[in-house]
Amino acid sequence: MKKKYWELNHPILRIIQHLAFWVLSFFVFLYLFKTGAKPEKIDYIYTILFQLTLLPAVYLNIELLLPKLGNKKRILFYLFSLVVLIILFAWINYSFFDDWSAKLFPDYFFISYFTYREIVLFFIVYTIITMLLKLSKSWFLVSELQKELLEKEKQKTEVELKALKAQINPHFFFNTLNSIYSMALDKDERLPGTVLQLSDLMRYFLYGSRDNFIPLEKDLTVVKEYIALQKLRSDAQLDIETKISGEINDQQIAPLLLITFLENAFKHGAKGSSENTFIKLDIKVEKNKLNFTVENNKGYIDDVKTGDHNGLGLENVKRQLELLYPGKHLLNIKDEQDRFVVALQLSL
Repeated sequence: MKKKYWELNHPILRIIQHLAFWVLSFFVFLYLFKTGAKPEKIDYIYTILFQLTLLPAVYLNIELLLPKLGNKKRILFYLFSLVVLIILFAWINYSFFDDWSAKLFPDYFFISYFTYREIVLFFIVYTIITMLLKLSKSWFLVSELQKELLEKEKQKTEVELKALKAQINPHFFFNTLNSIYSMALDKDERLPGTVLQLSDLMRYFLYGSRDNFIPLEKDLTVVKEYIALQKLRSDAQLDIETKISGEINDQQIAPLLLITFLENAFKHGAKGSSENTFIKLDIKVEKNKLNFTVENNKGYIDDVKTGDHNGLGLENVKRQLELLYPGKHLLNIKDEQDRFVVALQLSL
């Protein structure tokens, strides 16, 4: 993009643009100033001389005065300087054809086609036109730079999201594989079903979550499969209550968000040694808003430090929400003595 900006603002390109403008301007003036049906030699000379008085006024404005307009405190100074500039060069134009042209071109007789007042008005119009052309080009260049910054910010966000997903995936798999290892040691008959459920989830984590947004219906299907997997490997004393309702079809959501919160609930609820452990999941979609609540009680295992990766999934999903739903989400986490509650509201 910098290369594109450099090409648009390249000195050679600028020279070509300015030459094209003045050549076009010359022929417009020639058509206006011609005295007969066809332009005569004197008409060409008159047009060139007229443009020569315009050149310094135009470039002093767009190259010297106009850049100072960026400072709002200098607006009055700019307007005053512009008025002086127009009056001065309009006077030079008028005086040239009345007084100086006879001395410089004795073989030709020049008279000004316009009164001084008309020349001032002409300079004002021409100054405004050239100023607008300059500002429009500047606006275009600034717009291109803004697009570049937005594109870089988007690329940065994409890279960060991929990194976050890459961290969440192993985080989930390590927890599940640890459980499968325990089931294998105990020769648990539920082990084959658990492996199949894990295979389906791995397929989703590795291939189905590459996009930033996926159908909500698909994501909720994965949530249900995940719950089924957890039921296979959880103790019978765990009470899982699931409620999903609302307008689910034709909605999009970022993958891995809901399942990360759910995984955290199973991590702290299902592994606890307290009696009557429970997990309550409530998902409701209404008027393009998703309300997600998951609640679990906490077992004694939560009193033990689980290592450096404790809380990694939650921190990552918080960052994903900031990147994908800026100003469109409300997350409330309550970490109480005997229970853990996550309440998330998303604008889909």
